[in-house]
Amino acid sequence: MQHFYALDVIAELRDADPEMSPFVVVSGYSQAGDGGGGMFRWHEDSTEEPDGGLVFAGSQPRGRWKRIPEAVHDVRHFGAKGDGDDATSAIQRALNAAAGGGSVYIPSGRYLVRTSLRVPQGAHVHGDGLFSEIHYYGPPQTGCFSSDRPEISQAMGFARLNVLLQEENTWAFDLRGISFSRFDQLSIHMRKPRTSGFYGPGDGRSPYYNLFTACSISGAGDHRQNGCVGFDFWYDEGARQSANANQVVGGHINTCQWAVRCYGTGNVFCGQVLEMVDTGYEFNLAPDRLKDQSKGTGNDVFGVYTEYVDTVIRSGHKSCYVTAELTMVTGYKQVFEGDGTENQIVISPHDGLLESSRSFINRRIDTHASFDKRE
Repeated sequence: MQHFYALDVIAELRDADPEMSPFVVVSGYSQAGDGGGGMFRWHEDSTEEPDGGLVFAGSQPRGRWKRIPEAVHDVRHFGAKGDGDDATSAIQRALNAAAGGGSVYIPSGRYLVRTSLRVPQGAHVHGDGLFSEIHYYGPPQTGCFSSDRPEISQAMGFARLNVLLQEENTWAFDLRGISFSRFDQLSIHMRKPRTSGFYGPGDGRSPYYNLFTACSISGAGDHRQNGCVGFDFWYDEGARQSANANQVVGGHINTCQWAVRCYGTGNVFCGQVLEMVDTGYEFNLAPDRLKDQSKGTGNDVFGVYTEYVDTVIRSGHKSCYVTAELTMVTGYKQVFEGDGTENQIVISPHDGLLESSRSFINRRIDTHASFDKRE
């Protein structure tokens, strides 16, 4: 019969004697009870590279202590403490362990991240909600979370995290190379101007077919000039298309210059609440797309509540078709701005006495009936 013996912290594994027992219970990573412990088994012939989370060396060159697998990779198992210290390497090691599919858990705490976290295909990253705080201090033009292979399309998932952007020109989620993915119950606090919650320029591979549910985003400073964008479906230089066929359902966006800036097509925005925003939804085309014979895009907005949104919908080109049904609009300057209303449908709840709030349906509807006449 095999027995376990106990250690207080991970560092004690180096001097543990596997002849006493090949099984060890460790109470914590840096101190007992910090959540980073677990159960380990000795593998006498292993020479695997220690990774600070799943594999640890003993006192001899050969032989390794390996964590007994669990269903979820807890970032505390890799050294993250959630006490406000730099947790970049520890979280990245947990994400690496989920390569090939796996779940990574970031429990309540404050985690400082200094470089983009690269998420592998099939990984699901989740926390406890508002108190699972990831404070991002990364370099400009990077996202706190990104695909580890942005040159291809990969699927992954994120849920119940709170990302706080602490540097200008950064993004919470870099969507390049991310498609067929889910984003659920995420909170994003942009503490600096010129930041974005979700940044997704189209490159022919992404971001397509993603689902965003109950994602709330808050900007910083004056919403008329802070440069903050909630959902930034932008474009790459030289690209002719952007984000396609994404669904955004629910969530609250406030204090942003743009709630949604979309240069793609086939996207649906449903049930959002926008408050203190300069432009609610801006639809436009990538510059190179303007050279194409076929320029049209179509995006839909349904069941949206807006309060103190200066321009609710802005169409940057006459071929950007919009179908919108607004549930409530108050404190606005204008509901729609564009190069005419041809092929646009905007239904506003107001009585239409003001030109700026008037509903209009300006799209050709053809009806055609054909019947097979059979003997």
